[in-house]
Parts: sequence; structure tokens; C-alpha cells
Amino acid sequence: MFLCIDIGGTKTLLALLSADGKILHAIKFPTIDDQDKFYATLKRQIQVNFVPTKVKAISVAMPGIVKRNKATYLGNLSWQDFDLATLLQQDFAKPVFIENDANLATLAEARHCTGRSLYLTFSTGIGGGIVEDGRLIQRYRDFEPGHYEYVHHGQKSEWEDLAAASAINRTYGKLVNDITDPTAWQDIVERILLGLVPITSTIKPARIIFGGPLGLMLNHYRVNLRRALDHELPVSVKRPRLLVAKYGSYSVIYGSYFYAKAQLARR
Repeated sequence: MFLCIDIGGTKTLLALLSADGKILHAIKFPTIDDQDKFYATLKRQIQVNFVPTKVKAISVAMPGIVKRNKATYLGNLSWQDFDLATLLQQDFAKPVFIENDANLATLAEARHCTGRSLYLTFSTGIGGGIVEDGRLIQRYRDFEPGHYEYVHHGQKSEWEDLAAASAINRTYGKLVNDITDPTAWQDIVERILLGLVPITSTIKPARIIFGGPLGLMLNHYRVNLRRALDHELPVSVKRPRLLVAKYGSYSVIYGSYFYAKAQLARR
């Protein structure tokens, strides 16, 4: 069995998966900004809800930049020098593998795809991953699209401050799945396009896979987004397929599972 942990800016999801990738049990709790309190809660949740002795490995997805099994930059979280792998290894005596959350989601969603795939998650922030023929492209391992800056209504802002699900929630005072006004969805499309056009023009993916609360609502704005991309993309860039993440809110969990299995196989 594999214990997979998806740490997000607002919630943390834990799931126990069987050797063949079936989710046996899952829980979630709010992500605590104090890293010591967070780890104490995480440790307790593992001890109470799972049986660590039966786990082959622990796989952790974290936001931001991950180097040598440690998150060096955490985006929307204020944690500093948080060596989570060492803490988990000390307390549970299991191999621990840590990788960027969007990279892991990309591996899960596009591991059987040919050509270049771009995964974007529109959640608390905007994360992304890029794979070629199912493998991460090394030069894009630290891809952080949410922090790219664009001008919107004359003001420069980071893309995630304009188009993340949390930004849309603040703008309209409701969750994205409660928005029904066509005018609002057109505004959301324009916010998404700010980053989508230059990123697509540069990376030239065959497909873009949308995840996160706003990404999973793609069917509400896919037609308008396709039309806008046809108009905005350079003629030399073919519009990619626009897809909803097949694993839904569990893309990162499944990516963590596949990653842990691959890491163990290399040992």
C-alpha cells in the first residue's frame, strides 16, 4: 500500500492506495500555515486514520519548487526550511518521496499521452506541469505559471491573483461552481487567456489538461476558450485540445502513487 499526501494552500488530502492503485481510504483537513502545528496535525491524522506499518512508501505532493526531496519555495504557504521528508522518515520509518504537486498531477493525467502535454490547475493558486511522451521535461520542472505577471485593466498582477479559483471566488463573492452569469464566464475566460495564450505560444502543447476547482468547470467555458484561442494564438501555433482532468480532484493523489511506485522500482 502507498500513503499519498496532497498538500494544498487551503486543504490537505491523504489517501491510502492499494498496490494496484485503488483508493482504500481518504481524509482531508485544513492546511495550517504554522508548519509545526501542521506537521503535528498531519502526524496525528496518519496515526489515527491509517496503519503506517502496512505502507510501502509515503509520497507527498507540495506546492512550489522541490529540490532533492525538499520544498525550497512554497508559493502561498509561509513555511521555511521545512524538511518534511526527514520528519516523516523519522516518525514512520518508511521511504518518503516529495515532488511538486502540479508535476505529479501532470504525470497522472498525461502518462500515456504522446507528444507534449500541459497541465494547469486553477485552485488556491495556479500551478502547472509539462510532460513529453509521459515524462517530465527537465527544464520545466520548476514551472510556476501562476506567478507570471500580466496587465489586466491597466494594472500588473500575477496570473493567479486574477484567474485562480480563489481569485474568482473573491471577485464574484461565490464559489466557481455557483457562477451562472454568462457575462461572468466571459470575464473568467479573458482572465484565463492572459496566461494561456503566451504559455501555449511558447510551449506548443498538443493538449492542455485543466484541473482544480475552476479547471474542472471547463465545460462551462470550453467553447468560448477555443474561439478565443483561435483568434489570439499566432498562426504558426496549432490550438491544442482542451481537456478536463480525468482524475478530477484526485489527480495529484494518483500522480503521487505513480511517482512512488517508480521511485521504489529504481531502488
